[in-house]
Amino acid sequence: MKDFTTDLRFAWRSLWKNPALTAIAVAALALGIGANTAIFSVVYGVLLRPLPFPEPDRVIRLIDANPSANLPRFSTSPPDFADWHAQSKSFSHLAAISRDNLNLTADGEPERLQAARVSGDFFAVLGTKPLLGRPLLPAEGIPGGPKVAVLSYKLWQRRFGGDPGIVNRRVILNGESTLVAGVMPAAFDVPARTEIWVPLQLVIEENQRGGHFLSVFGRLKPGVSLDRAQTEMTGITQRIAQVHPQSNEGWGVNLIKAQDLMVEDIRPRLLLLLGAVGLVLLIACANVANLLLSRLAAREREVAVRSALGAGRGRLVRQFLTESTLLSLVGGLLGVALAWRGTPLLVALYGTKIPRAGEIGVDATVLAFTLGLSLVTGLLFGLLPALHSSSPNLQSSLRDGGKGQAGDRRGRRTRSVLVFSEVALAIVVLVVATLLVRSLRQLQDVSPGFRSDHALSVELQLPEASYKEEPKQVAFYRSLVPKLAALPGVTNAAIGYPLPFSGGRYLLAFQVEGQPPPKTLSDSPSANMGFVSPEYFATLGIPIREGRVFSDSDAIDGEGVIVVNHALAAKIWPGRRAVGQRMTFGTPGTPGFQWLHIIGVVADVRHADLKEDPGLQAYLPLYQVPSAEVSLIVRTSTEPGGLTAAVARVVHEADSGLPIANPKSLDQLLADSVAEPRANAILLSMLALLALVLAAVGIYGVLSYSVAQRTREIGLRMALGANSGEVRGQMVREGLATVLAGVGAGLLGAFALSRALESLLFGISARDPLTFVGVPIVLLAVAFLATWLPARRATRVEPVVALRYE
Repeated sequence: MKDFTTDLRFAWRSLWKNPALTAIAVAALALGIGANTAIFSVVYGVLLRPLPFPEPDRVIRLIDANPSANLPRFSTSPPDFADWHAQSKSFSHLAAISRDNLNLTADGEPERLQAARVSGDFFAVLGTKPLLGRPLLPAEGIPGGPKVAVLSYKLWQRRFGGDPGIVNRRVILNGESTLVAGVMPAAFDVPARTEIWVPLQLVIEENQRGGHFLSVFGRLKPGVSLDRAQTEMTGITQRIAQVHPQSNEGWGVNLIKAQDLMVEDIRPRLLLLLGAVGLVLLIACANVANLLLSRLAAREREVAVRSALGAGRGRLVRQFLTESTLLSLVGGLLGVALAWRGTPLLVALYGTKIPRAGEIGVDATVLAFTLGLSLVTGLLFGLLPALHSSSPNLQSSLRDGGKGQAGDRRGRRTRSVLVFSEVALAIVVLVVATLLVRSLRQLQDVSPGFRSDHALSVELQLPEASYKEEPKQVAFYRSLVPKLAALPGVTNAAIGYPLPFSGGRYLLAFQVEGQPPPKTLSDSPSANMGFVSPEYFATLGIPIREGRVFSDSDAIDGEGVIVVNHALAAKIWPGRRAVGQRMTFGTPGTPGFQWLHIIGVVADVRHADLKEDPGLQAYLPLYQVPSAEVSLIVRTSTEPGGLTAAVARVVHEADSGLPIANPKSLDQLLADSVAEPRANAILLSMLALLALVLAAVGIYGVLSYSVAQRTREIGLRMALGANSGEVRGQMVREGLATVLAGVGAGLLGAFALSRALESLLFGISARDPLTFVGVPIVLLAVAFLATWLPARRATRVEPVVALRYE
C-alpha cells in the first residue's frame, strides 16, 4: 500500500510537470470516454435494463401474421382474441389493448389524452400493482359496464397536483362521468406514453374476424417455455382457420418477448453507434500512447538511473501504469461530466423513436461502466509505453543523456504501428458515417407526394357522448372548415384522417365489381383508407390524375363515391380507365352493403415511411363516411406555427369542450419520420470528425517527434548539398507510407462490415464506390497536411543550427 501511495504521488507530480501533454491526453480521453458513456447509457436504458415488471421475460407479445398477404406482423381481431383466451393453457393471463384518445374536461382546460383501452387481465399480465387505488377489474370490461379509469403517474401529478384523494373521484372523459379507480407507479408506461387506461368493452361478433385492431399480451405460466407456448398457439390458430376459412385462412401467430419486440428496430442502430464510439476510444488510446512514448525521450535518463539503482522491471511497469491509469481516471471524470450533459441531448435527437426514453440517464450502472472503462483504457494505452520503457539500455541512456532508446528503431516502429492502427480505425468510422449521411440525403430527397411547406395540423376527437350520430359529426365539420379558412393568413383548410406520417393507419380489404369474389379474406387486396373533406387534396397539394375529387354534395344521403390513388388504379385496372368502375369494402348480400363509384384518381402519397412504396390508397368522403377522430389542416401564407392559438380558438368557439392536440407543421411530421436515420447520421458524423481529428493529431505528433529526433541528420544532409524540397519530400513519403497501409487495412475492414449495414441504408449500396474512394482521399489529404507541416518546419532550420542540436 505504501508503494502504491508513493507511485500515485509521483505520478501526479510527473503529470503536473507536463501540463501541455497532460491537457492534450486528458482532453482526448475525456471525449472518448464521455462519448462511450453517453452511448452506453442509451444502450443500457433501452436494450439491457429489464422492464419494470416482475419476471419480465415471461411477458410475451402475440402477433398475427399472414405471409401470403404480405402481412408479417399485424394486429388481432376481437373474436380471435376471445378464442385464444378460451383455448390457451400456456398463459396465466392474456390481455388485449386498443390505443385511443380521450378528452378530459374536468379540473381545468379541456385536454386530449393518449389512452389505452385494456381488457381486465392487462395489469395482471404485467404484474404491476397501482400506486394508489386498484386496477381495472375483468367485470368492468363487459359491454355497457361502468365508466372507470386508471391514471398514469405523470397525469396525476400534472393535472391533479398529485392529490392523494384522487381515487374514487369522478372526472369527465369524452363527455361522460368516469370514476378514477387508481394511479399507476411512475415507471409504468405500457403502451408507451399512455396517460390513462380504461376498460376495453368488446362486443364479440363472428363478422368481426376481419377487423384486426387489438394488440395482445400474455404472461407465461411458470415452467412454460416460449417454444412450448408457440407450438400451442400455432395449433389453436390452425383450428380457428379450419372453422373460419373465409376470414382466417393463411393467418398464424408469432410469440415474441415484449422487451425484444420493443427494441428490435433500434437495436442494430444502437449497437452500430456503440461499436463506432468504441473505435474512437481506441483511436484516442493510440494517440495518448504515442504521446507517452514521445515523452519517454525526456525520461530515459530518469528510468536508467532508477534501474541502475535497483528498480526492477515490474516496479517500473507499475509506476508507468499508475501514471496512465491516473490520466485515464481524470479523463473519465471529465467524460462523465460530458455524458451527463450530452445524454439528454442524445435522447432528444431521436425524438419519440427511442423506446423507454424516460429511463435513460447516467445512473449507478452507467457510472460503474465508466469506472471500469477508465481503468481498462488506462491499462490499454499505458501498457505499451510501460513495457517499452521498463527495459532501458543503461549504457546508451546514461551516456547520451536520455536520447537513446526513445528515438531508436524499436521506438519508431512502435509509433508507426500506433499510427497505422489509428488510420485504419478512422477509415472504418469515416466510411460508415459517410454511408449513413449519403443514405439520409437520398431519403430526404424522396417526394412524399404532397406539399409539406406552410401547413399546420392539429388533432381533434369528437366524444361519442356528444357526437354519436353521424349527421351531427358532419354538421360540425361542415361548419368548422369555413371558419378555419377565414383565419388571417390561411389560404386553405381541410379535415382528414389519418394524416400522412401521423402514425395512424386504416387498412381495409376490398372487392372489385366484375371480378370473381376472393375465396378467403387473405386473397382480397387491401388499401389504406383515408376519410377526407372536399378541400383535402387542394390543401395538401395532391395532384388529380383523372376525374374529380369530392364536393359538398357527396353527403350521407348521396351515392357512395370513392377516390383512389394511381397505384391502386394501375394495379386493379391496368391500361384501363378507373373512373366509373365500382368497388366495395363490404360483402355483397349483407345489410348495409353498397358499391362505391370511383369518381377520381389522385397521385400517390407516402403515408408511413419515405422508404416504403406508397401502396394502394383509397379516400372516402368525410361528409359521407365521417370519422370521430380527425386532423385539421390549414395552409398558410406565413410560418404556420403561430396559428395554433387561432385554430384552438375557432374549435373552442364551435364547442368549448373540445381540445386540440399535437399541433405540428407538416414539415415537422416529415422530419419526425426520419428522426432515427437523421440521429444516426449526425452522431456518426460527429464521431467520424473526432476520429479524423485524432488521427491527424496522431500523425502530426509522430512526425513532429521524428523530425525533432532527426534534426542533426537533416542538417547534415542539407549541409552536404541536399535541397529542402528533396528532404521534405522524403519525410512526407515516409510518413504517408504508414498512412497508406492504414488506409488499406481500414478499407478492408469497412468492406467486411458492409453487409451488416445494408438494412440501415436507403438508396445507396453498403459498398458504394464513391464512398470507398472519397473517404480515403479526404483522409490522405488531411494526413498529407499533418506530415508536410513538420517536414516543412524541419527544412527551414539553418544547417549550422541543426548540426549543433542535441
